[in-house]
Amino acid sequence: MSLTISYFNRSNQGESLWAPFIEMFKMLSVVLIITYVATKSKSFKSLVKGDRSLKTIIGQVIICSILGVLASYFTMDVNGVPANSRGLIVMISALLGGPYVGIPVGLISGICRYNMGGPTALACCVATILAGIIGSLINRWNNGEFLKPYKAALLMFLFCGFEMWIVCVLTPWPEGLFIANAVYAPMTFAAVLGMLLFTMFLGEKKEEITGEELKKAVDANADKISVNSDIIDINTDRIIEISWELKEYKNRAEESEKELKDYKDKVDALEQQLDDIKNKL
Repeated sequence: MSLTISYFNRSNQGESLWAPFIEMFKMLSVVLIITYVATKSKSFKSLVKGDRSLKTIIGQVIICSILGVLASYFTMDVNGVPANSRGLIVMISALLGGPYVGIPVGLISGICRYNMGGPTALACCVATILAGIIGSLINRWNNGEFLKPYKAALLMFLFCGFEMWIVCVLTPWPEGLFIANAVYAPMTFAAVLGMLLFTMFLGEKKEEITGEELKKAVDANADKISVNSDIIDINTDRIIEISWELKEYKNRAEESEKELKDYKDKVDALEQQLDDIKNKL
């Protein structure tokens, strides 16, 4: 990208062509860094694991709403028109957390944008709220799973076009058309690229969380095996002791049986002698 920019920057036409995309890329980099820091929270990790508890949802709504509001203030001037990545933040929150996260984040971010005023206040507000609703519906349609990278990128590409249509319809003519024409390409570029990068990061995060859970499971099983090994060792010693005791008792029983047989033989001999004496009498 740097070589290509350097080549085209030799002319004013090249600079005017690439400058909006570079500005949006700078803004996207900052937004993704902030998003990366936010993903270190416990609520994000719980949400990735599939936890939909009230505590997790509230935490994620707060984090994503803050990011959505910051995106409204952190803008880049593209051809004299302010551009931002608010729609990307709201769409990600909806695709990740579903309606309980996406719709509140869309409402909060959209209302905040409307209160900031400007010719596109209503259009941006409506588009932001719709981003939360559409992303939430797709989350439910996809059984709560985040979309594959190419599907998420295609969704963002289509939504950016839909957002520009809303700007044209809800903004006074011809200002709406001028604004949409100025920011459509750079904002679409930033939104699609940002969605691709986030889905890649999310995949790595899932692998990391899965690895941590697997390690915990292995450690827990190792502890159980260790405890069971101790129990087995104790029981083995006891089995050996019982075996020796049984062998000793068996020997004693055999000796007792032998003595009993000898006594029986002596009794039989005495009875035979007694019978002989009786016969003589």
